[in-house]
Amino acid sequence: MDSALIIGVVFGVLGIVVVIALVIIAVLFIIGLLQGWKKQSGERRANAEAQRQRHGGKTVLEWEGPRAPGDADPEFGPLLEEFPRKGGGSARFYELGLVLNGTRVPYDMLKDIFFDEGSEERGHDLKEALQNSAVLWLYRKRGHTLAIRDFQYGFDHEDCRKIRDGLGFRNS
Repeated sequence: MDSALIIGVVFGVLGIVVVIALVIIAVLFIIGLLQGWKKQSGERRANAEAQRQRHGGKTVLEWEGPRAPGDADPEFGPLLEEFPRKGGGSARFYELGLVLNGTRVPYDMLKDIFFDEGSEERGHDLKEALQNSAVLWLYRKRGHTLAIRDFQYGFDHEDCRKIRDGLGFRNS
């Protein structure tokens, strides 16, 4: 046999082995990421359930800071925090629920809350501004996910952390 043919076959087989190994490593990496996300989400849900048990099974926003000025809601109780929306409207957090531009969401209907603090750099176009913005994600049990972004609403990062922690979805 020709030595060039043998070298070609060896490198061909070696290339196939490397590609298969990379695919296996990528799949294992993705599985590890999903397991870590599931574990962290489970811990946040467990913390929220412990908070519910302290309040007789109801999800209540525990708020220790100053309250926002405004009237109480007949269904959700006293107003605790309000994020004004640029261009009108607001996100209002009450003791028992949230009113976001007319959408009323009781806290009992939330399955998770995640606060992404974003990046200091805004970017040069709308796509980069969206990717780098801070956002408070509210995952509902039924219905679409609600997002409160910092370039739409005026909020402080500390207020978003207090809301997440006050509802029990704190990171362990």
